[in-house]
Amino acid sequence: MSSVQDYMNARMVTRDSKASVLELAKVMVDWNVSSVAITDEEQYKRVIGILTERDIVKSIAKGGSPDGITAGSLMSYPILSIRKDQPIEEAALIMIRNKVRHLLVEDSPPPPSAHNGGVIIGIITATDLARYLKKRMKETTITTAAAREDEKEQQQQQSSSEQLLLSEVWELYF
Repeated sequence: MSSVQDYMNARMVTRDSKASVLELAKVMVDWNVSSVAITDEEQYKRVIGILTERDIVKSIAKGGSPDGITAGSLMSYPILSIRKDQPIEEAALIMIRNKVRHLLVEDSPPPPSAHNGGVIIGIITATDLARYLKKRMKETTITTAAAREDEKEQQQQQSSSEQLLLSEVWELYF
């Protein structure tokens, strides 16, 4: 069974919450990503939100200037996350239930004293899920083709057995 870790992207782009949306749009183009993790301004650079292409498009469509809006004011929060050892199907279910396309990936279960979850090690997106589905479909196609080939071979063997039986019956009675 595939886990989130098998399909997540460890190359996660982060920026400060005071960065302009225009700057983040340029970063997304430069890095070829659909989201940027937004961090706090403290020394820990803890991830506090996520800004996606959709967030930017919605803001501009409503008349907002991408240069005058900060990431912190437009980001989505609280952020949803999943542990790296969870099945990839669980990531898909979380995305579907919450109508999101991005989940942050945590290294391990957070310690009881942690209030904000585990250490963020990457991100998994709807595109990553599509890669997983593509692989599964190929595997299913190969398995199905092999099963059909086996079935065809069994039918040929059965047909040969039936022909042999018919010829024996023919010889017996005629």
